[in-house]
Amino acid sequence: MSSEPAENSPSKDPSLDLGLSSLGFGPSWVNGPAEKVSGGRGAGREDRGDRPRFGGGDRKGPPRDGPRRDDRGPRRDGPRRDDRGPPRWQDEAPFRPVVEVAFFPDDEKFELLGGAMKKSAMTYALFDVAKLILDKEDRLSIVVRPLDAATNPTASLSVSLPDGVPFLTEGEAIQHVMSRHLDKFFDVVEVEVEAPKGAFQMVARCKQTGAVLGSPTHHNYQRALREHHARHCPDSSFDRFKAGLEMVREQEAIDSWLKAMSRRNEYVPKDRQEGEPERLESLDAARGFLQAFRKDQVVKSHPWVRFAGRLLESMPAGPLRDSVRFFLEDQRAFPLDTANGIRGRLRKEGFHLYKKGSKGITYVCGVRRRCRDPKQTFSDSMQKILDALDKEGGQQTKDIVTELAGAEASDEAKGRIAADLQFLINEGYVAKLSDSRLFAQPVLSSQAQAKEEAANDEGGEESK
Repeated sequence: MSSEPAENSPSKDPSLDLGLSSLGFGPSWVNGPAEKVSGGRGAGREDRGDRPRFGGGDRKGPPRDGPRRDDRGPRRDGPRRDDRGPPRWQDEAPFRPVVEVAFFPDDEKFELLGGAMKKSAMTYALFDVAKLILDKEDRLSIVVRPLDAATNPTASLSVSLPDGVPFLTEGEAIQHVMSRHLDKFFDVVEVEVEAPKGAFQMVARCKQTGAVLGSPTHHNYQRALREHHARHCPDSSFDRFKAGLEMVREQEAIDSWLKAMSRRNEYVPKDRQEGEPERLESLDAARGFLQAFRKDQVVKSHPWVRFAGRLLESMPAGPLRDSVRFFLEDQRAFPLDTANGIRGRLRKEGFHLYKKGSKGITYVCGVRRRCRDPKQTFSDSMQKILDALDKEGGQQTKDIVTELAGAEASDEAKGRIAADLQFLINEGYVAKLSDSRLFAQPVLSSQAQAKEEAANDEGGEESK
């Protein structure tokens, strides 16, 4: 499969102080054996507290044993609820995706993010890292495959080779190339031809472009519609495009069309080889030429397609793009699959992952977490910092410094405490979260910490 088009230079957007990098990652159907990506939607332990709850709660309005309907005056005119039929939403079929979708970090953005995370020595919730990646489409690398790929070995998708945009079928990919990249394969030459003869009563005009397309009674009318649709309105279906045409009877418009029909575009193949036609007289002929002589430069089919997230905006409207957006919004709300998908990659980049508690939130840090051994000793200043955080976790740096040095202490005294605190952070004894809250790592024996780290390395996938 062809490689992805190169990305533009990384943005200096401050929201990407955190960016993530290029290693093999993904479910087994992308890169062979890899960390399992569990499916599923819904709330989980990582952020269940943020998610809205529906139903229950305090009921507003009159109590159940309040006045009856007849005691509250006449009811408003209109059908009873039972007479109105089912609610409108019951008539709407749920959206059904046509592909499976997985999201991963764009290589360059991942490198930026990884470098910033390590430099900061901060600790980040794994879900927060996943949400940061999912927040902007140009931070993503997207992988799609057919829904029946697991049971149908011949199932495939197609990709437009000039730009890497995926499609459900080869025909759609070729049509995309014809509408967006024709100039890469042909030079267009205008030639004089004989104008149509006869009496024409009306011509069709495209509302989107204003172009006059021809008379419905002319033998070339349908071909003219399809060529115009392919070149200028590919994002709408042909039937919708055709339904939006307006019929114009003004002689001026008819004369304009007749004049235009006295000229014709012909297509001269670029890099023509011996035995290939010199010119093609229509877009249909040009399409046939690409399929016969340039197919290896136009389209390729594959069991799955990886494409840059920045291409999502330019994808033609349709079920494939809708499916990708459906899964993207699902992951933005609860990034379970994305978080699990980047675990192995983060470890390969040198990050350390651990849970706060056996079933708590998973954290990521460029500094190895170090728990305090019961027999371990620290300097008086560092021990006071650890004692303060043991007593009240979640404090900010300035609060710790002020508490231990005193509000009236010199800058030098405060600086020494701040330096000791930063040492504990850099060594992994204190976790500084992305919101600047501080927590001391627990007291554990070396054996207990080793056992905990082994458990984190062996599994630890997030679940619902």
